[in-house]
Amino acid sequence: MGDQRGVSNMISESETGPAGRAGNIAQAGVSASGQGGAPVPRQLPAPVRDFTGRGHQVAALDRVLGNDMTAYGTVAVLDGTGGVGKTSLVTHWAHRVQDQFPDGTLFVNLRGYGPSEPLDPAVVLAGFLTGLGVLQDQVPAEPDAAAGLFRSLLASRRVLVVLDNAATAEQVRPLLPTTAGCMAVVTSRDSLTDLFVSASAHRISLDLFGSVESYALLLAVLGRVRVEQEPDAASELVRLCAGLPLAVRLAATWVALRPQWRIADVVEEIKEDQLADDGISGMVGEAVQAVFDWSYTRLAPEPAQVFRFLGWHPGTEFSMPAVAVLCGLNHRETNRCLEALAELHLIEPVARHRYRMHDLLHAFARTRARLDTSDEQHAARERVLTWYAHVAQLADRLLYPGFPSLDLEIDRVGPTPTLEDRARALAWFTAEQPTLHAAARTALEWEFHTLVLALAATSRFLTYLSRPLWTVRLDIETFGITAARALGDLAADFFLRESHSETLSMLGRWEEAEAGFMSLDTPRNPQRYTAFIGLGGVHCKQGHWQQARDCYQQALPLARAHGLARTLAVIEGNLAAVAIRLGEYEQALAHIERERDLRHQAGDQVGHAHSFYRAATAQLAQGHHAPALEFAERALAGYRELPGIDKLVARALELAATCLEHVGDLARAADYLQRAATLYTDLELPADAVRKRWREVTARATAQPEA
Repeated sequence: MGDQRGVSNMISESETGPAGRAGNIAQAGVSASGQGGAPVPRQLPAPVRDFTGRGHQVAALDRVLGNDMTAYGTVAVLDGTGGVGKTSLVTHWAHRVQDQFPDGTLFVNLRGYGPSEPLDPAVVLAGFLTGLGVLQDQVPAEPDAAAGLFRSLLASRRVLVVLDNAATAEQVRPLLPTTAGCMAVVTSRDSLTDLFVSASAHRISLDLFGSVESYALLLAVLGRVRVEQEPDAASELVRLCAGLPLAVRLAATWVALRPQWRIADVVEEIKEDQLADDGISGMVGEAVQAVFDWSYTRLAPEPAQVFRFLGWHPGTEFSMPAVAVLCGLNHRETNRCLEALAELHLIEPVARHRYRMHDLLHAFARTRARLDTSDEQHAARERVLTWYAHVAQLADRLLYPGFPSLDLEIDRVGPTPTLEDRARALAWFTAEQPTLHAAARTALEWEFHTLVLALAATSRFLTYLSRPLWTVRLDIETFGITAARALGDLAADFFLRESHSETLSMLGRWEEAEAGFMSLDTPRNPQRYTAFIGLGGVHCKQGHWQQARDCYQQALPLARAHGLARTLAVIEGNLAAVAIRLGEYEQALAHIERERDLRHQAGDQVGHAHSFYRAATAQLAQGHHAPALEFAERALAGYRELPGIDKLVARALELAATCLEHVGDLARAADYLQRAATLYTDLELPADAVRKRWREVTARATAQPEA
């Protein structure tokens, strides 16, 4: 009887459309037999330096942790106004207690307030599940199923879940643990009163700092000697900051960096500033607004311009090259300005040449940016959005070489990052993911429709990530379809509707996906074959193998008319996957042979290697171990030639090890399994089951008598 390991994975690899929208190159997956360990996620950001005060709230969290952990799903809600220090407090406290949660700490910024849309709970669940060891292609697409799996995984673990910056109770509810031993801490500007009823949450409110706490923070930043030299001025500075820790830190940092200034000088200048009502005073209060404005007016002209223009950046996290384009400056000037802003805590560094801005300061920067001319505002936004679209296209071509694309002409508006290979392209996309989402929305609002098309067409990278973001991709594709129709671009409309339909399919919205693909079956669509490839994928995901085969066979003659080798290879590969599922192995091998030739013609190196993997699984399922080993080794060699696909290398090592076991070469099988386990560990993927299998095979190899 044949070995089925690896076979069940083949259907999930079938490509829905010729553009490879599902990112199957990265998602070819690892068979379930290869992974079963439970990693321990530690996702907390670094704690704030010189954290001060909040003793009552820290004690309250300690009491909740100590008294209520036997209950089902302990939940605490920290609420308070923006800038009051909720994130600083929860991060400080969570670092103190995370050793009491041996199975991990999950953290997410839900983006409830700021320029970006709040995170969809489904996106968060996908990230949490992969953090807990679920393979990305095994994360349920249906939100309720994902939430159920999340709760099931937490049932036997002690995990702390930190949900920062929540918008609503509805956003939070699917992310809460419901079993003893786990705890969730939620922060929000809203009290989220629904959670007190539905989740028996404990409310802990953060008020503005009192004078004692504000004074303590001032001491922590400025030092005791300097504060005690001007006690009255220090007290007045505290009063002007109106109890908002963010304002205290801004003012204190400015003074700390200028030893020649007296605290009294700063107090006098803040009092002299006269502010118009510009839309932010209602969020922070007039006194705090005075501190923001005073900090801004003290900046030199170039850093002030950069701060102002950051208000037009689509997100609150940004790289130095993007800011250079936004502001029309060179990299040296931009670096100098960003360092000056970071020194004053107007922005904070998160990585080399990468910064984050508090959403209140981002809103304040935008009010200052409105003082620039409308032409300057328009030009700044167009520059930065064009830069993101241009770099996204460059990265997309590296991730998807030879795949269909819109091939839009997007101007180069400044230096671009060095993207030499798939790995660097994916790293750029990963870092910029939230910004690209916001950029697509902003481009649509400002009617930069061609830029929206570029950002939407390259959003397929979202499923190349270790934590696929299907709902975000759906959102961006919707923006793209709107832009295509505004431009009357029928080709772009068909391209994006195909991608949109495949995303719906991956989310388990079968009827909508089927309707979307069927709408592509029209004489106006020159690529009608995409309708049938897509419908075949929908049937595969539902286990309707014969219907899937019928669709793929309908696609074949339509695709042949276009002579696109890669598209024909996709169809042949999908037909092979269906045949394997139906146990028709000889027919599968015939499809695979045709697929391999077509992949070679198209220059699709990954697909060519993958056809060998597919052939190995078909041979293995029939018990043909020697040819299966030969195909597995050829797949492994093909994957190793390409950068950025170590996950596929590891998977091929596992398959080859299985073949080696069957032919009796246990020593090599153990070696391959050890290498696979090392790769999974390096990729931060579960590796315990592979290690267990390696130990078992090693023991058998050791006990095996020498020939």
